[in-house]
Formats: sequence, C-alpha cells, structure tokens
Amino acid sequence: MKPTEPNSALLRLLLPSVRDIIFIFIFWSVLTGPLSNLPLADPDIGWHIRTGEQILATHALPRTDPFSSTMQGQPWFAWEWLYDVALGILHRAAGLNGIVFLCAALVATIFVILLSQLLKRGTSLFLAVVLMLLAEIAARIHLYARPHIVSWLFSLLWFVALDTWERWDVLHKKVPRWLPWFFPLSMVLWVNLHGGWLFGMALLGIYTVAAWVESVRERDPFAAIRIQHRFRAMVLLWLGSAAATFANPYGWRLHSHIYHYLGDKFLMDRIDEFRSPDFHDWAVRSFALILMLTVLAFAGNRPAGVAGKLQLSHLLVALLAVYAGFYSSRNLPISAMLLVLIAGPLLSANLASLGQRPSGWKWLRAGAARISSFSDRMALQELELRGHLWAITMVAFGLVVCLHGGSIGSRVLIHAQFDPKKVPVKAVDFLQQHPGPQPVFSTDTWGGYLIYRLYPARQVVVDDRHDLYGSARVRRYLILTQGEAGWRKVLDRVPDHVPDNDLRDRDEQEQAIRIVLLPADSTLVSLLRELPKDWQVSYEDSVAVVLERR
Repeated sequence: MKPTEPNSALLRLLLPSVRDIIFIFIFWSVLTGPLSNLPLADPDIGWHIRTGEQILATHALPRTDPFSSTMQGQPWFAWEWLYDVALGILHRAAGLNGIVFLCAALVATIFVILLSQLLKRGTSLFLAVVLMLLAEIAARIHLYARPHIVSWLFSLLWFVALDTWERWDVLHKKVPRWLPWFFPLSMVLWVNLHGGWLFGMALLGIYTVAAWVESVRERDPFAAIRIQHRFRAMVLLWLGSAAATFANPYGWRLHSHIYHYLGDKFLMDRIDEFRSPDFHDWAVRSFALILMLTVLAFAGNRPAGVAGKLQLSHLLVALLAVYAGFYSSRNLPISAMLLVLIAGPLLSANLASLGQRPSGWKWLRAGAARISSFSDRMALQELELRGHLWAITMVAFGLVVCLHGGSIGSRVLIHAQFDPKKVPVKAVDFLQQHPGPQPVFSTDTWGGYLIYRLYPARQVVVDDRHDLYGSARVRRYLILTQGEAGWRKVLDRVPDHVPDNDLRDRDEQEQAIRIVLLPADSTLVSLLRELPKDWQVSYEDSVAVVLERR
C-alpha cells in the first residue's frame, strides 16, 4: 500500500484527517475550551436573541423598535432577522449553550474550509496549517456569536467559487452549470443574514474587472474569446446578484438605510469595531505577519506555469483585503482568510523553486526538494480522507449535550454565560428583584445584555444599534457618558441642547433619565456621586453601579 493512498473506502471513512482533528479542536475550544469566553464577549448578542424570539412568537418581523424608550415605535430595520430567528430557535432549545454551539460549529467549519482550499490550491500541509492558524488568531479580534460570522463563511465561499471559475477557464475545463447560479441564489440568503453581502458584491466586481482586463491583454484570439464569455457572464451575474439583494423584507429601503449608516462619518469614526485596528493587539499582529508573508509570496521567484503565476484577480483581491483590514478592525478575519488563500500556493511554489534552482547551494536545494516532496505526499494523503466521521460525531455529541442543559449525567461539560467580570450580572439581578417601569440608561455596550435580561419588563434608553439611533443621539450619549459640557441638560432631557431640530419634538416628549446602570469606574458615575441630593446609589459592586434619581 502506498503511503498516500488509504487501502479502502472504510479506512477513508474511519481514519481521522488533519482537518478533522483541527475541526474538533476548534469546535470544542470555542464551545467549552480556551476560546469559550469569546462568543458572548459582545453583549449585543442579547438583543439578537430577543429579536429572534419575538419573530418566532409573533410570526412577523418587527418594523418598529420594541426595546428602547428613546426609539419606541420608530422605524427599525432588523436586517439580520434570519440569523436572529436561528438564535431564537437555539436559545429556546438550549439557552446560551445553543448560541455558543452555533458559533463554534460555524467557526470550525469556516477554518477547515480555509485549510481544505489551501491544500487543494497546492499549499503544503504544514504551511497550510500554519497559515490557517494565523488567520484564526487574527479572527479572534471579532470572534463573537453575532451574525457577521456568516459573512465570513459567505465571503470565503464566494472567493472559492470565483477563483474556481477563473482557474477552470484558464485550464480549459468546463464550468459546472450550477456554479454561476450559486451567486444570486446564495445572495438571497446572505442579504437576510448580515450586511456583509456588500463585500461579496465587491469580490464579484473585482473578478469581473479582472476578466475584462485579461480579455483586452490576451494575445491569443481563442483565449480572448473565452475570457470575454466569462466577462459577460460575470457582468450578468453581478446584475443578478444585485437584484437578489432586494429580496429582503425592506426592499430598496434597506439599501438606502445601509448607505446612510455606513456613510455617517461621525458614527464610523466612533464605533470601535469600525475603527482601524490597534497593532498592539495579538490578533492584529497575526494579521501583520500574514501581510508580510503575502509580500514575500508576491516577491518570490516561481517557475513558469499556472500554479506559480500571480493572477490579476488575486492582486486586486489582496489590495481589497489589505484596505479593508486597515480601514476597520471588524474586517480583519475576512481579510486574513483571503490573504492566506492567495499567499499560500505562492509560498509553496517559492519553496519548490528553491529545489529547482541550479545556482543555489546544494544542501539548500536538496533540503527544499525533500520538504516539497514530503509536503506534496502528505497533502495528497490528507485530501484522500473525506469521511469526516469523527468531526460529524463530535458536532452531534456537542448538540446533544447542549440540549440536555450542558450536562452528561451529573457532570457539567458546557456552561455558556456572560462574563460576570465584564457585564453587570449582579446589578441586573438587583434590578430584577426591584421591578419598575422606568427605562434603564446604561452604556451602549451593555444595552444588548440589558435587553436580554430585562425585556419586556424594562426598556433601555440606548444600546449599540447605532444605525437606529443615528449620529445626533449617539453624540448626545457621548456627551453624557464622557461628562462633556452640557451633560446635565442631556441627563435631564432638556430639548434646547439637541443639535438637530428634527429631534426636538420627540425629545420634548421623553422623560428625564431616572435610573442608570454604569461601569463602576465610569466618568458619569463619578459626576453623579457629586450630586447626592439628586441621585442615590441603589446598588454597587466592583463591576457596576446602579443610581436612581431621588
């Protein structure tokens, strides 16, 4: 038996591959291991869960805001409603364990697909694993159980489909009939899951432009005709995918809403996840290392041939990924995955070229040749193992455990919860023991958690749905929480401080803030402590303080 060929179909089914082992490791790391603190680290998952449950209960999408006193009854775009429904179903069945289960399964699937595509594109097994791990580390900056994770998956699948189409066309292979239909059909799902579909449209546009440029530059008339056919097909698919984005409950109004939201410079400059990354963070350093490896891949000398050739489309995608990663930290996971997919095959080709370079040192050429040959054999053997029985079994086992409260017998295996050191768990317990109709003012970061714990008994004043509140109200929120000039007027809801006239009529109807729940070390807490005649501390711990107006 050759070492690269399993001897039977049964062996292929039973023998775990490296991809299976990595899938299981990532899945359990996120579900109950060292990464299990990340999925619920962003409390805004709370309002996603409640939105999904509300849709399931009413069998209708919310058209107005139900969660805040500030925007109650105002138009609201629940543009991630389909993902929210999935969260609502899982939360009903398994609580927070179900939410983390979905995140773990998606993340593990995404990075194993990434690893598989690296291997299929000619990356050596060891290098593919290293690049996949670097991308996974970069993704930790935004590894939350929020809808954006599905955009990681769709962006990866769209790149793979587009790149496969282009490579098969270059190799004169017949493109499957289903492949072009994949884009508009998957867009119908994507547009109802997350707003990252804009990135997919950018990818399809890049490959369309690259096909046009190649058709103009191609000297072989037959090859030029073939590329022109691909260009025209991609133009039609871009238009078809764009039309598919209107298959959402809000129609063209969703596009207008997203345009105004992403075009609001005030919000984009102040929302943390839209700001440029901090390179002191380890996740961002991993992205920087991926960038350096990409530069080395582009600069290396490779033998002639398709496998070692840098495609125009890859160069344009790399530029898009670099720009997106530098522009916003939330783009780092997708940018890292795209860059490693492009750099991996080129780096492997660079290594292979060392073994074929006659001018190189003999020991270096011999070592490079052995490493390249061994890596190729290992990659072929890895791709032969397609059963994935162990990975499927582990996912099924994890789901069963979650459905049984996270326990097997008397032993608790999975216990997903919000970190009580970072969110006001005990302070909200206090509010639940002292119910009241007054809405709670808190930080926008904690707003989602308060909605999860207190709705419908209490509403929040603000949360992190910044597209709902708009820049004017976010500006007022920042004035209040940062203790800037005029903070007392914002606290007391004095309307003459409102910078936008269109908010005055509604703000005049709003009541003054009567109860606040804030971080113990926040500026506003310090300011309110200086007003004992107006405000009293009702609850206090090391994480949060509850103050009520006298």
